[in-house]
Amino acid sequence: MKISDSAQPRNEAEQVVVNFLDGWGPGAWPHMRECYDKWMTDDVSWENTGSPPTKGKEAAKEFLTALHDTLDMEYCTAELHNLASRGDIVLTERTDRVHLADGSVAIEIPIMGTFEVRDGKIARYADYNADSPIKERFPRHARGDY
Repeated sequence: MKISDSAQPRNEAEQVVVNFLDGWGPGAWPHMRECYDKWMTDDVSWENTGSPPTKGKEAAKEFLTALHDTLDMEYCTAELHNLASRGDIVLTERTDRVHLADGSVAIEIPIMGTFEVRDGKIARYADYNADSPIKERFPRHARGDY
């Protein structure tokens, strides 16, 4: 994962978030599901702009699988531009890249993310981004075919 100088982790909560983002890929599906299983609490709350929120690790992994299916997503990578935290709350400014099975990038998404870390795992994960480019690029996702 590419991490800018201003985004180097400085505490345990930030390191957990960096490890989670770095664990996305590259790797063959279901690599990302395994990463979510490893780094999320059982009661995690996950929210993405334009998508239904999930509650619980199993629901998060089910939605991740839906993203795999509707976006043809094999894995993602993140480029971390900025990182800030106060206590167990970590904020990220990053560019996420959705990769297809051949490794090519299907779409790049600029994102602001909020993470809450509890006991070395992610308890809340919320991403904020303009979802219109995603819906334009992936019509099945736009229709809610998940």
